[in-house]
Amino acid sequence: MSYLTPKSVFLWLCLWSLPVFAINTIQISSEHSWAEKFDAKELKTYVQLTSGDLKLSGTAAQITLAEPLNQLRNVTFECTKAAWLTDAFRCQSGSLQFSHPELGQQQIQFSLDVSTEGEQYDIQLKNLRLDGGTVSLDISLDEQHWDANIDAQNIPLSALQKWLPQFLDKQYIDVVNNWQPQGQISVQARLDGNLLGVLSATAKWQLADLGFSNTTASQVAENVTMQGDIVLHNTDNTWDIVAVSSFTAGQVYSDPIFVDLSTSAMELSIEGKYESGLNHWTLADIKLTQPEQFTLEATAEITDNMPTKVEANVTVKTLSPFYSTWLKPFMVGTAAADLQLSGQVSSSISWSDKQHQLSATLNNVSLVDSEQRYKADKLNGELVWTNSDKPLNGYLSWQQAKLYAVDIGAGSLHTQTVKNGFKLVEETTIPVLDGELQINQLSLQQQEDKQITWSFDGLLLPISMESLTQTLDWPTMHGKLSGVIPHVRYQSQQLTIDGALQVKVFDGTTVIRDLRLTDPLGVLPQLYANIDITELDLALLTKTFDVGKITGRVSGAVHNLRLSDWKPVQFDATLETSEDNPGKRVISQRAVDNLTQVGGGATGMISRSFLRFFDDFSYKRLGLSCYLRNDVCEMAGIEDADQGYYIVKGGGGLPPWIDVIGYTRRVDWADLLERIKAVQNSSGPIIE
Repeated sequence: MSYLTPKSVFLWLCLWSLPVFAINTIQISSEHSWAEKFDAKELKTYVQLTSGDLKLSGTAAQITLAEPLNQLRNVTFECTKAAWLTDAFRCQSGSLQFSHPELGQQQIQFSLDVSTEGEQYDIQLKNLRLDGGTVSLDISLDEQHWDANIDAQNIPLSALQKWLPQFLDKQYIDVVNNWQPQGQISVQARLDGNLLGVLSATAKWQLADLGFSNTTASQVAENVTMQGDIVLHNTDNTWDIVAVSSFTAGQVYSDPIFVDLSTSAMELSIEGKYESGLNHWTLADIKLTQPEQFTLEATAEITDNMPTKVEANVTVKTLSPFYSTWLKPFMVGTAAADLQLSGQVSSSISWSDKQHQLSATLNNVSLVDSEQRYKADKLNGELVWTNSDKPLNGYLSWQQAKLYAVDIGAGSLHTQTVKNGFKLVEETTIPVLDGELQINQLSLQQQEDKQITWSFDGLLLPISMESLTQTLDWPTMHGKLSGVIPHVRYQSQQLTIDGALQVKVFDGTTVIRDLRLTDPLGVLPQLYANIDITELDLALLTKTFDVGKITGRVSGAVHNLRLSDWKPVQFDATLETSEDNPGKRVISQRAVDNLTQVGGGATGMISRSFLRFFDDFSYKRLGLSCYLRNDVCEMAGIEDADQGYYIVKGGGGLPPWIDVIGYTRRVDWADLLERIKAVQNSSGPIIE
């Protein structure tokens, strides 16, 4: 027999069933047979009549089926309980064995119920093995409809990778292969459809020991456990989708975020539609929760794999763990890199391809910078941001705050946001120590390059120097710090101040000009300024720093000042007797000895000479300068002397007079600081 078709087989079986023949077994053999989407080589079929049953069996060297199965080799099949009627065929207990390049050696149990009159088929397949997992199928189909029940248990993801070329384009296959997925999946699913495709599907699935990593290790998962349900309905190429999933174990890293699901599980649910003809998603209900941390509820529109509209609300239940997991990884290298947080926050976002609006409501939020640069307590308010030309109002209040060591009292800001910027809508006054900062104007703007700029105008109302120096742990000073701040700007991580700050201290005036600060809350802030000093009272100054009494007045400057990480690295400093108002000029033994030590001269000379009988000396002028570069101070006095320079030149009053000469022209900045520290700790010369 050259060709074998279902009709010819059916005819043979009908002839065999005639009672006039006493036939027990029929063998049908063919070297090559074919039917639509079916090709068999060396096919042998046996039909055997047993007591009350019909037994079918057969073998084939090779059977070629449609993709993705393709070729089966060394095929044997057997049906021990078969029934062939005039319009139907049934096999209640069958087995099928074959080998396959991808599936390996298989032994499957099956049952078959075929109605030739109505083209109805019921097929059950059990225990198809896939690399240690099993698949069972229950399929029913007729001329118009089909349905399938699938039960897959513990299927390795690596086994499914082998079949991807049958269903995906090469670009997607390469992506999957590069991610090296591992783990096992179990699925219980039901699919219904017709000749045009799938009409509905429901499934429960579980993933165990899921792991993957892309080539750069920026996306990694280890030992993840997931489970979920999905329901799909197709009407006129529009899919209704309801999906729920939970993530209950394992670790996930998506640069820069790391989540330990074993200690903080997550749940995701999605409800929406997909219009396949338009490649458009309408996701009407998205919900992502981390029960102890936050809840996100959102809607979205996606066309051609690009979002076109998003609405989302996030409620943060516990701010500290939420910051640690979801915000802190993005803050590395910023002023918010390591914070201690408490309180609650809820936020919303409305985004489209043309407009966006964000808001955040703060409820008793407190924060502390781990490096003690700033803190704030009881932050409340609503922060808003939009690129729309429709203004939005916001506000922020706090109970107390601190910037470095400076205490800031309770205050509030009322703002208006429009077109990627905001401004203060009314003047406000903020308590600072025992004074106030009056803000007349405050505005912020996001530029087209996404850089942030801001500016403000204000007044610094008098702050007592006693309060400020105590706060900064400096020697106590007297006087007031105040000033007009006409315009402060921040742009490209640089803060500049137009105008001047005026400090009334030691009965003189200190004016700070050209103040500029870069990266103020960063890792390495830089400060630049020029300072002019006018007629400081030396009696008050030396009493404050306890270096020995000096009277008179001095003026000077600290120009080209630069602080790096708040430590001086450059300046040109001079301080000398005021020409216009020198005052009564007297210097004590202790002050002489201390100035000599600063200048690098020999100390204790007075206590070993007749001058030890005098407590004070008159002087004509005094002065000292330091030009700091590369950690070296170039020192000078009021004029040159033999082998040195005059720090103090005697005269100007009644004797006794005294000169103080410095001999060190170049001194390491660290050594000079040690000398000054020694002077402050000195109890004065010992008189013998």
